[in-house]
Amino acid sequence: MIGNKVSEVKLSNSMISLLDQFTDPYGIKDLDSRYVYVNMAAVSLFGLKSPSDVIGKLDIEIKSRLTEIDDLGLEFVRQDRKVTDHESKLATLEIHPLAVDYPYIVNKIPYYNDDNECVGLCLYSKNLEVYSLNDFVKGHMPGSLLLNKPDYFFTERNCEIMFFRLQGLTNKETAERINLSPRTVESYMQMLYEKVGVNHFDDFKNFCISRDYHRYLPKRFIHTDHLEF
Repeated sequence: MIGNKVSEVKLSNSMISLLDQFTDPYGIKDLDSRYVYVNMAAVSLFGLKSPSDVIGKLDIEIKSRLTEIDDLGLEFVRQDRKVTDHESKLATLEIHPLAVDYPYIVNKIPYYNDDNECVGLCLYSKNLEVYSLNDFVKGHMPGSLLLNKPDYFFTERNCEIMFFRLQGLTNKETAERINLSPRTVESYMQMLYEKVGVNHFDDFKNFCISRDYHRYLPKRFIHTDHLEF
């Protein structure tokens, strides 16, 4: 099932047979982010009919509404690089109502060969059937949200306060969603400006975007019994 120039990632027939049986989407990519394997559940998630529509391709090359909206294919490749470069797990919440009717979790983990060398990554998805998130934030929220904090610069509490501001809400609107006064939110944001070393929200937002904090979804805003991240 390996197509085009995809490589050092070797899959045994027994592994392929096992993954083919899962009803949840599974895929495996090489270090270039090209798919070397997808099961039929993953093919269906893309809205396609055959693994041959996906195998050997980057997300940006797949003819799917899911990857063609909002440069999502490029974002997926960038996330893959984080997993393989740092050999660490990454979990995201995907919300793409124009392509998929339901939100879903994607877990990405490094894929190793018999010599314990990272030669790609494995990704698997799970429908998010139970969730609560304070609105979809005026439609400004990125479709692919990180469930792992990008780094340790901001605390989890920092992220909770600034999350809605980064999605376009005012201090007053943010205060209503997290049960604080507008003055408290304003003061807290000023403290965060000082932490970053800026004086204006636009500069603060640019800093957050540069470190992927605009995509980080704090844990208090989502509740489900079967999240894995």
